[in-house]
Order: sequence, then C-alpha cells, then structure tokens
Amino acid sequence: MNYLYIIFKPEKLIAYQTKINNKSYSVRYRKINKLDLLKLIKLIKVDFPNINGGILKGDSLNCYSTFCIEISHKEVIDIEKCFYEIFNIPFIRADILIDDSEETLKDAFLKKQDIISCGIDYCGYYPGISEYTTESLLTVANGYLSLRGTLPEMTISDDTYPATYLAGLYNQAISVINSYKINNEDFVNAPNTQYISLRIGNGKFINFTDFKVVSLYRHLDFMKGILSSELQIEDENGRRLKIDSKKFVNMARMTNYSIEYKFCPINFTDQITICTKTDGGTFNYGVERYRSLNSNHYQIKDLIADRNKTYLLAETNQSKIGIGIYTEIIGDFFSEENIKNKIINGNCITQMICFLAVEGIYYKLEKNVAIAISTVFKEDWKYVNTWQMPNFATQLAESINAWKTLWLESDIVISGDMMTQKLLRLNTYHLLSSCSPLTNGKYKLDVSISARGLHGEAYRGHIFWDEIFILPFYIMHYPTTARQLLMYRYRRLNTAKLAAQNAGYQGAMFPWQSGYDGSEQTQTLHINPLTGEWNPDHSHLQYHISLSIAYNIWLYWLNTGDKSFMIEFGLELLFEIAKFWISKTTFDDITNRYHINGIMGPDEFHEYSLGNKEAGLKDNAYTNLMVAWLFNQIDKIVLSFFELDINKIISRLGINNDFWEKLKVIRENLAISINNENIIGQFDGYFVLKEIDWQKYINKYENISRLDRILRSEGKAPDNYKIAKQADLLMIFNNLHQDEVKKLLKDMKYPMPNNYMEKNFFYYFSRTSHGSTLSRIVHALLAENIKMSDLSWQLYSSSLFSDYNDIQGGTTSEGIHTGVMAATLNMTIMSYGGVDIRQPILIINPSLPIHWKYLQFNLYHVDIHYQFFITHETLSINCDQDTEIQVGNNRYYISASKYANIFYKKELLA
Repeated sequence: MNYLYIIFKPEKLIAYQTKINNKSYSVRYRKINKLDLLKLIKLIKVDFPNINGGILKGDSLNCYSTFCIEISHKEVIDIEKCFYEIFNIPFIRADILIDDSEETLKDAFLKKQDIISCGIDYCGYYPGISEYTTESLLTVANGYLSLRGTLPEMTISDDTYPATYLAGLYNQAISVINSYKINNEDFVNAPNTQYISLRIGNGKFINFTDFKVVSLYRHLDFMKGILSSELQIEDENGRRLKIDSKKFVNMARMTNYSIEYKFCPINFTDQITICTKTDGGTFNYGVERYRSLNSNHYQIKDLIADRNKTYLLAETNQSKIGIGIYTEIIGDFFSEENIKNKIINGNCITQMICFLAVEGIYYKLEKNVAIAISTVFKEDWKYVNTWQMPNFATQLAESINAWKTLWLESDIVISGDMMTQKLLRLNTYHLLSSCSPLTNGKYKLDVSISARGLHGEAYRGHIFWDEIFILPFYIMHYPTTARQLLMYRYRRLNTAKLAAQNAGYQGAMFPWQSGYDGSEQTQTLHINPLTGEWNPDHSHLQYHISLSIAYNIWLYWLNTGDKSFMIEFGLELLFEIAKFWISKTTFDDITNRYHINGIMGPDEFHEYSLGNKEAGLKDNAYTNLMVAWLFNQIDKIVLSFFELDINKIISRLGINNDFWEKLKVIRENLAISINNENIIGQFDGYFVLKEIDWQKYINKYENISRLDRILRSEGKAPDNYKIAKQADLLMIFNNLHQDEVKKLLKDMKYPMPNNYMEKNFFYYFSRTSHGSTLSRIVHALLAENIKMSDLSWQLYSSSLFSDYNDIQGGTTSEGIHTGVMAATLNMTIMSYGGVDIRQPILIINPSLPIHWKYLQFNLYHVDIHYQFFITHETLSINCDQDTEIQVGNNRYYISASKYANIFYKKELLA
C-alpha cells in the first residue's frame, strides 16, 4: 500500500511517500489564505498521484479533535478534511496510531473512511452566510419536525439562525412593497425551545459576539441523525468553558427532540447560572430578501411554567394552525426546587439554575421537547403536556434504531469513490429528514416535500415541480410514502379545479407554488439582488407543474400496480389535468395545428414572447410534448382496469366521447417549432432571438448562473436572447426515453433523425447558464445517454457537490435543494446502475464510472423487492419473488431468494 506522510513544520510543509524521496513546499501558514492552501494541496496530489491513505504530523491546534491549523485572518482550517476532499482518500493524524505497521494503518484508514462517508463536520465559527449554510447542512429532522444545525447558545441574528420548522406550518401575512399590498404565505419559524446558555458570576450569558470562540467543532452523523458539537469559549477575563452538546429529532417518536448539554469550567471555580428558554417571540428571518416582508406569524394563547416543565400554546394568525409545546429539563447538578421560572413579555419563559461550578468537573443538563400542531393532532395538540416524555438516552436509542431501518432500504453503497459515497449519503439523509416513511406515512401527514426541505425559508417552504425529481426516490424505496405524497395533490384537487374555473378553463389548474391549501402562492413581485428593484413575477404561468404531477402518478402506477389508488384518486387527477390542457389549447385554421398560449416552460429566463407586452409564451415544446404524452398515456392506462370501474369514474367526472376524441386529435396535431437542422425550438419565436457573447460575460462577471439578473442590471431583457436558466426542451428526455419522444413527434407529423437528441443536447447545453441546481444533473443524465461519459461525470459530480460546496452563490444558507439531491440519487441508480423503472419490467443496462469498483442498492418494483450488486462485468440480483428482467436485449427469469449473476458486459457488447 502507498501512504503519503505530510509533516507541518514552521514555514514549510514536507510530503513523502513510502520508500520515495520527500518533497518540501514553502508555506507561511499565518499568511496563506484558504484558496491558496487548497491550490497547494492540489499540487501535492499531482506530485503524489497513487496514494491509498495519508498521515498528518506536526503542529496543529490542540483544542480540536481533528488536525486543524490557523491560517490568515485567524481562519481555522481542518487539514484532514481539505486533504481527503481533494485526494478522495482518508487522511489521519499520526498521534492516534499505536504504531505504523501495515495492519494498524490499514485498520485506521478503513475506520476513518467509514467516519468520513457517514457524516459531515465543520471546524471554526464564521458568522453570516457561511454559518447559515453550515446550519442548513447540519439540520436534524424527521419529516415532521426540524431543527437547524445551530448551537444551543445561538439566537436569531444576521450571524446565526436557530429555527424550528414543522411540516405544513404555513401562514399568510400582508406586506407593503413599493406602495403595493401583497399577500405572502410563509413557512413559519415556530417557537424556539432550543436555547441553553451559561453565565459566569454576574457576567453576560455566553454568546458569539461578546465571547472569544477558542474552538468549535460540529459533526452530523447521517446514519444516526445526531448533531454533536464541541465548543471552547472564553470571556473577557480569560475564563474558559468547555461545552459539549448533542441534539437529535426523534425519528421514532415524531413530535419529540432532545438536547444533551454538558459543560466544564476549564480554569476557574465560580457561580454559574444556566438559562434555558421556551421562546414564543420568534419570527421569520432566514432569507435576507424576505426581511422587508411581514415576518410575525403567530400569537401566544397560553404560557405556563411549572418547576422543570414548560407549556406553550400558540396559533398562527391567518391559517389558524394550533401549536402545542411541552418541555422538561433534568440534570445532575440541580433539583426541581432550584429552578427559577419567569415569564417575560407574555411570550417567553426563562428557566434559570444558579450553582457553584468547580474547575475540571463536568455537569450535564438535558432538555426534552414535544411539539404538536393541530393539522396533525386535531384536538390532542392542546394536551401535549400530558404526553409521556422519555429521557434523552431512551429517545436516542429508539431514534437510532429507526434510522437504521431507513438506511437498510435506501443506502446506496459505492466502492472506489469515498467522496461520492459521502455525498450520496448526505443527500439521502436530507431527503429522509424532509420526508420520512416513519412519520409522513405512519401519521398520513397532509404535506409534500418543499423544494428546500425542512431546512430553511427560501421559496417560503412551498412545493414546486421539484416533485418530478423527488418522487422517484420514494417510488423506488418507499412506495407507500410516495402514495402519501401524491395524496397531498389529490386533497387539493378541488382548489385546482376552482383555479381553472376562475381562469376560464376546465379541469384542474395546479399552482406553480403550493403550500397550505393548494392555492397559487407564487409571489407577484420578486427582488433583483443586483439592482435592489422589485420586478413583476410571472412564474405562475408554469402550468407544466400539472404535467409533473401526472408524470408522478403514472410512474407510481407503473412501479406499484396500485389499482385502488388509481381508481379512487389517480385516474381522477389524470382526467382533470387532461381536461385543463384540452381547454387550454386553441386551434388555428391557418396552421391547421393546436396551440398552447400564455405559458412558461421550466426556463424562467423567458417570460415574454419577443415584442409581446403580455406575459407568457406560445407553444413551449416541453409543455406541448408532455401534453401529447399525457393524452397518449391516459388512453393506455384505462385499458388496465375493468370496464365497470372506468365507467363509474368517467360517469362521475362527466367524461364523454368528445373527451376521448380530443385526446387523440390534439396530441397528434399540437404545434412544435423545428428548424432545418432538426433543432426543436424551445417555444414559438425562439429562433429569432439574439445570440449572446457567453465568453464576454464570463470574463466580466465570472459567475453568470443568474444571467437574467445580470442582463436586467445592464438594462437588457433576457427574453430577447437565446439563453436558458436550466434544461427546458431537454427536460422531455429526462422524463421519457428518446425513442418514446421520437414516436410522439412522429405521431405529430414531425419525423426526426436518429441523432436528433444528441443535436438538441449540444445546441441547448451551449446556451444554458445553469442558474438552477437542477440544471446540471439533467444535462448529466442526457450526456451519459449519448455516451459523453466524461461530461456526464463532470456535471454529475458538480450536482452532487452543489449543496455541500454551496455552488449557487450562498443559496444553501436558505435551505437545501431537495430536487437536485434526489436527482443525484436517481441518476446513480437509473443511469450508472442502468435500471430503467419506466417500463413494465425492469430493463437494466449498467454503465459504472470507470473508477467505481461496485455499486450496491435496493428498490421496489411492482411489489417485488430487489437487491442489486453491480461491478464492471457482472450484475447480481436477488429478489423476494419470482420475476423477469431484461439486460441488453435478453430476458432473464429470476427465482425468488436466489442471487442471479449475469455477465452484462457481454450482453451489452452483443
């Protein structure tokens, strides 16, 4: 094995490989910035390319458990993390090794690799956007209840943002912007019971402004759902405290979370006062551009303090959702009689304990909390104070066990790529935190998954078309939960039908942004951060959201065969969505085609047709093709049901022969703009738009992902240019196989050559700024489909790192991006694993990245549970029922509970 030794000495760094001469690199640590340090590490990687592990020696900050150094501006850098992220192999401290024998090193590296791939950690404290981002990524949640990854001492400010979120807790409030009254629905920051802090003597309570942060290390364990922190802090008199805390949201007990708070005076003995709060004075503050909006969303109805217990009742102002909170504190240094309770301003309870703390002695307090809301617990939410409250240890054990059951089903295991393994688990963790089968399914929560999870307030917690990327994860791993998520849409069908009626259409018109009741919650104004101006927002015209809902229903049906769902709910949704699109089309006698006007596609850079003062585009190709697909699928799906069941549904919905005739004639005659090069126009009039000098803008602005904002700041309209925020026309190839799209076009009398997808990919890829996190992963999938493996990997990897590295200009600080997180997981299985779940039987054509050794995962398909183990040559499958699959062009019969080994490389080459 080849190991790299890195020795940190004053003003130089020495690197040497086993049995190879060393190299020395000059570096003044206190002068170097992080960017230059990373460049140096990349240079070392070039000099030492074939390494299996690294050992770090030399001076490091002894107050950190990882190998950290201090660089310019007193920035603390986790050297282990920097090296393992760049080298993609584990690095360890030399001082943890018993000896340097081969066996010891091998064991140490395996353990370190497991730790790296099962969690994330952060060293140091950097207030503002950086801290907000860290808090988003360290969030602990269970699909119902969520806590951002803050420390107990942190409060709402520009520097830190502790927040408590509950799935479905929305409220509308009126704000005045530019003399206009606007009504916005927000994802409410609920009352906060996390706060715990200390003061020494008569000093200030510990905070991150007045105290010196000597060291801060935080670690989130994905597999157990625990956030741990180690803090050393110093007051103005040089007195130091060590504070270790843990918090988790109970995955087994939906309403509960617990905090363990341990502290030790390092160099003093004195009176310490510990304070914890039940704070009903919280407000929304997580997104800077929303701070001019009304941020107060609830009123306190009751507030009670009783010894070690507190009880709070609140109600949202407009939506009238009740919130009940109950807390208990226990500790090893006080009794209930020592607690002094006080109610402040009618909305906050403080609980204080004063005692003599002795140098070198650890003290422990734990706080256990239960939160219920009236949308889930219709009456019981008021009586949350009567519920059983287990202690920290009991709840931790049951939560860890619950997480274990989830990981057994949805973990994707990769050998040969440590960082990809880590980030796939990061994404899986945050999806399960945003929506868990153990909470959403068990309690039948009337919610779906927000585009930003339960992690922040961006997009005000609303549900978008991101579901088209998210639902496949649940369909494959937790189909019952996928059903529950689809029910969120069904329960809002009447609202969608009313919206269509009010707009002059038939059927159901689902909103672009959906929240509490399913009404359109898209903002009417949005701010351009580059200009500070509020501009009209027309994104509500993205009616293609309903086609995403239809697609998810179809995919769920195809993968589950759930006839009861389809008969009771799914078919009705499909029929009502189809009715809307029938009424949305108009026939033109001149073109002899049907057209769809006044819409937007996925690309939000284009809201207006050239020269048109009325918002909306004509014949967005993605939308029109998905409409044609939907109309075609409805015809096919109904054939799977008994005539009696179908007749009952169509009779109830008023479906007649005219409906069936229109499905056929419209899908075969929808208008699509296609030029002489077989490029499908994004919308009617697209080809007359101007080209833009991409290199000029890259040279001037570097980051041009939001090219629309840049152009507007220059007084130009993005509508006038051939630019795209993300995949628009190309999204059709994300949803459907290119052969199916080709057939749709042929049925519409638009014959296309065999290489049409490839030509369209390169045309639009070169005109896309990737202003959405969803953009790169869609292009990654398509690049892999056309055998552009290097480009595919580059885009996939960038997508995988998007939240971890916050590549979208600080947006992760406002919440994670659930769509891209799910899409990376789906692509791993569907593209690299090669499992196509869009067919009646599984069709499998693996294509592992060259540096992966194997890929392992599970999934459900039509009530059969599959286990896959894929190498570069073989495909091993185990399933719990007899079944049939297809690999390449060959069918295979698989017997239940017996691993079948298929040499797929030979099949695909044949």
